[in-house]
Amino acid sequence: MSKTDFGALVIATWTLSIWALTMTATSQSRGSKTILERICWPRARARAQRSRAQLERRIRESPLATIPEDQTLDYLQREDILYQASKTAFSIKVLVPVATSVSAGGVLAAVIETRTSWHVWREPLAVGALMAPFLITAVIVSLVQKQGMQRWTTEAVTVTARRAYESLLKPLEVSGTEPPTETPFNAPQAPAVRALEDFATALERYAVQRALPDGRNPMPQVVARFSSAASLVRELRDSVELDRIDGAKRALLEMERLLKVLASGRTQDLAPGDASPDELLRSLRERKAWRRQVARGAAFTLCLAGIVFALASSAVGVALATAAAAGVVAAWDRILRLSKGPDEIRPTNG
Repeated sequence: MSKTDFGALVIATWTLSIWALTMTATSQSRGSKTILERICWPRARARAQRSRAQLERRIRESPLATIPEDQTLDYLQREDILYQASKTAFSIKVLVPVATSVSAGGVLAAVIETRTSWHVWREPLAVGALMAPFLITAVIVSLVQKQGMQRWTTEAVTVTARRAYESLLKPLEVSGTEPPTETPFNAPQAPAVRALEDFATALERYAVQRALPDGRNPMPQVVARFSSAASLVRELRDSVELDRIDGAKRALLEMERLLKVLASGRTQDLAPGDASPDELLRSLRERKAWRRQVARGAAFTLCLAGIVFALASSAVGVALATAAAAGVVAAWDRILRLSKGPDEIRPTNG
């Protein structure tokens, strides 16, 4: 097999692996287990059993925690099995595209190094070709992961809730003259504060996902309940950060209640009152508008870079490149003015 044939085989393998990853993304969103999840199921079940035993031991050792009901522990174990199986299966699925993207980048860089005649641009082009397949794979993996890990609707909520609960079970050592050697510049309550913030963020994301789950029928009650729960968790986070021990005691008891509510399925008991979902949805629209702006800015920058490269190259006429640059710059003002979505445009009186 020649070097050309080997390079073509590597690029074809990378392309097929990306295609397979994309086509099977929604398979983990269906009700039944995938083949990889069936393979990972025994290991996930064993890890979930060990995690439950460790959690029960930490609860018994904690002077503040109370032993949860079996229903709550069974719920946490079941969700842990689903999460471990889905996560492991997705990691295995991603291995081939990531590995072949590195090889494909090396093949493209070698081709540019040996065959291009533009000595000035040869090195930058080779570096860009080396990184391009890996960056493309990383973007596709990040997009596919959101689809593949959303089968169990409360998965992220339960996982982050458990992490916050386990972080609060650890005693806060606020006395002593020496900071711990592992993280000397972090306060003892910092892990619990971060875990509670992750839990609040997961609640908000779940609320946003249920705002319009099928694109037609909104679920305002679910959005209100989970956004209100997110506000409650952020209050607990602030109390842990400021009040430390007293705040940790209150947060631990509240997390026990939230886990019990999640296990029972009575979402109406998540928070004392239902917050208005308008603020959450408005912030979501603002984030989406900012992301669109960044995407358009990146596309505009790439266009300008290509035009500059064309102007410096003898292969493209200067007049054609200049006309393209004028067209891009003229259209960019319109793109910026149209970057706001229809939800953000308000009529003006005049």
